[in-house]
Amino acid sequence: MQLKATGLAVLAALSAMAISAEQAAASNVTISGVIDVNVERLSTPKESVTRVSTGGLSNSRLEFSAVEDLGDGNQAFFLHQMQFAADTGTGPTPRETYVGMRGNWGQLALGRQNTPSYWIVGYADPSWSGDYSRVSNNQYFYAPWRESNAISYNTPVFNGFKGRFMYTTGQETADHNGRVVSTGVEYRSGPLYLGFVSDHKDIKNIASPKMESSRDNYVSATYRLDSVEPTFIYHTYNGYYAYPPYVGFQTKGWDVQLGARWKIGGPHGAYISAVHRHDNVGKDLTDADSFLVGYNYRFSKRTDAYINYGRVLTKGNPKVPYPLTFNYSGSGNPERGTQVGLRHSF
Repeated sequence: MQLKATGLAVLAALSAMAISAEQAAASNVTISGVIDVNVERLSTPKESVTRVSTGGLSNSRLEFSAVEDLGDGNQAFFLHQMQFAADTGTGPTPRETYVGMRGNWGQLALGRQNTPSYWIVGYADPSWSGDYSRVSNNQYFYAPWRESNAISYNTPVFNGFKGRFMYTTGQETADHNGRVVSTGVEYRSGPLYLGFVSDHKDIKNIASPKMESSRDNYVSATYRLDSVEPTFIYHTYNGYYAYPPYVGFQTKGWDVQLGARWKIGGPHGAYISAVHRHDNVGKDLTDADSFLVGYNYRFSKRTDAYINYGRVLTKGNPKVPYPLTFNYSGSGNPERGTQVGLRHSF
């Protein structure tokens, strides 16, 4: 009887595995991701640290996605990303999770998503939001970047133009705390890329019940010249910015990014990005300059090695300093760093 029961249990397990495999095949689920780890030397005004870190070129993540053909040119799709720290294995933390439909009428998606500014401005970031990215760490700072409870719509491409729109319900309270409205347009024609996007965010002051707001406007451009692609981003900001419950500040100013991507030849590539930020208020923030220089070597389409060097030069001693990286919990603000790392995509 025991052998018979064991045999039935094995048969049931095999049947369940077969059904799961059949369901996965039917839904066409793709499992992919990135693992990125580096050895880093990081310096602050108070200390210098040599450590193993993560996300030098790309945040380490695991991704599940699928696309279903609905006929008449329409498709349904979903994406679920989980970010983790590859140096310690800790996580996961939410990245993007959404479901949507697309066709010749455009694309509609619901869930946690990157803002239109992520795509329009991010395209002109030579390091595409790597750990030392001057665009994400110096220009975006605490501006909208990836938002929950979002509804997005992308138009079809018409004569090179494409619109991107997003509305979020924020924390879904009556006072609209956390609500973001983002509107952008991009243009592609041969080697030329142009983009404009405007983000508005409502957020509650962390020190009082008062509702505040902010406005960020971006203009981005790239132009491919054979193996070199210069990049440009101009950004104006005005309003209240917060990272609840830790920090909040009122500010106004502008910044500009100049950079380039260079396919040197064969497996070699390089990139450079420099940002000058001018803050008109000067109470919590101040003027600053920063730059990133990097090199990567591709062993294959999935595996590459890289070297990054970054520096932040901040004027004075502001209440909220601009970081070289947000991935640091030691003493002081990271101002200078070097990374030597390895990235594998699967």
